[in-house]
Amino acid sequence: MRKRILLILTLALSIILSACQMKEETEPVHLSFIHGWGGTLRAHAIMQEIYDDFDANNVDIILSSQPSSDSSIAVEKANDLLALDEMPNIVSTNGQSFYVENAIKREKLLNLMSYMREDAEFMKLIHPSVLSVWTNTDGSLYTLPDALEVMGFWYNKKYFIEAGIVDQNGEALVPRTWDEFYEVCEKLEQWNEKTKVLSSVYALENVQVVENLFLARLGGESTEGLVLASGMPDSFDTEAFRIVVNDFSNIFKYSKNTDSLENARQYFMEGSTAMYFNGVWESEIIRNSERSEEIAYANYPTNYGMELSYVSPSSGYVIYASPDKRENDAAIRFLKYMLSSEIQTRLATETGQAPSNPNVDNKVIAEEYPLLGNALETAHRAEIQLKTITSVWNSEVIDCISTSIEAASVDPEELEKMIQKLNEINIIE
Repeated sequence: MRKRILLILTLALSIILSACQMKEETEPVHLSFIHGWGGTLRAHAIMQEIYDDFDANNVDIILSSQPSSDSSIAVEKANDLLALDEMPNIVSTNGQSFYVENAIKREKLLNLMSYMREDAEFMKLIHPSVLSVWTNTDGSLYTLPDALEVMGFWYNKKYFIEAGIVDQNGEALVPRTWDEFYEVCEKLEQWNEKTKVLSSVYALENVQVVENLFLARLGGESTEGLVLASGMPDSFDTEAFRIVVNDFSNIFKYSKNTDSLENARQYFMEGSTAMYFNGVWESEIIRNSERSEEIAYANYPTNYGMELSYVSPSSGYVIYASPDKRENDAAIRFLKYMLSSEIQTRLATETGQAPSNPNVDNKVIAEEYPLLGNALETAHRAEIQLKTITSVWNSEVIDCISTSIEAASVDPEELEKMIQKLNEINIIE
């Protein structure tokens, strides 16, 4: 009798446990998600629509978003949680790689490479530059961006033509060498003496100088400069580095200093400057402006006549290594959704971003969005494609250049101090 009761209890317990397990597996997975967006309000709204569509079309997943209109605020919020040893399931770092580093140190992140190696279709969604930049020496990978940083510069082709900067067909002529670049600047200034249209050839704020121009100028100087611009050098005490820092006195000569990127953009959009140094994503603002027909995109010049552009992956989404496998699997499904050709095309045509998925057809983008499609085609045809300075040099080096370059470009003693400090940073690293 006792054995029979024990058997009945065992069966009952087994049924209860099975029912609980079935209930757990059929209940939706809850994913917490912190993100922001640094573009226009329209782009922010579209991104939220894309995220909401994932939530609506995956009934077994509940995506609880915590959006912010500013990506910096969103990442800082996530970083504050990290300090408390907490992390949401998904964080969109939007290029702010410090969070990736902090989360790795706390051993919070899911190794995405292990999933990619087991899923050939997932691996096909990843741009080669993402793998080269973000794969660690042990083979792990912890972040995937949904867009690439593709940068050259924008110029007012109408002004170029009026200033006589034209090819044999009378079309605006883009400089192919840095000497030609300064010739263009001189011609624009001479034209402006008569027209009084420009306040300066271009406007620069500090971030543009370092993140948009410095490696482009260094990589375009010489073979030695290109090597320096492609990774952390053993020493900054090189001829190419000295030449380039000195040459920034020429770059500053044609510039109006400004304290914000927004001001630099505004000067260009209102027509008081002829060039604007920033990425292809600016097409979203340009195409909705009254000057959209006047503006075109160009690659950077080099002293050896080749075209140079930035095609670089910034940090993107990171996933918390949850002890719950269902949460991890759901978060991976979200990543695959964001990198799918359909969503990547939508990101391009609706928000002006450069697709991270290498399989997206640029012809489709060009048909729907000619300004962006032409910019992407121009950037990808460049013979030299650099990664951005934040992908190849550490933050201490970048900060040192940012604070020292203006003085170092005109003062030999300041240049020596700058090189010494950079090499000291290198030794510490």
